[in-house]
Amino acid sequence: MSKTAEADDRGRIVIPHEIREKHGDRYRVVELKDRIELIPLKEDPIEGLRDAVGDAFDEKSIEEIKRESRESAQENAINEVSE
Repeated sequence: MSKTAEADDRGRIVIPHEIREKHGDRYRVVELKDRIELIPLKEDPIEGLRDAVGDAFDEKSIEEIKRESRESAQENAINEVSE
């Protein structure tokens, strides 16, 4: 399904009813190099994360996912500062 949405003068975008019915009312906005994506947020954030990234975190505990996320964020911060 593809729909078009426009931002109003306050920057708000209305997500079409059919999409909200299917995916819910809460989304993570992800900025990529050439676009943005809306990722539906589930009641269980870990389940939503697993849905968003596929099997990338299979067999990993929440603690492992947190540790890897922190390490990646630190690397990104160091790289941004040194550029």
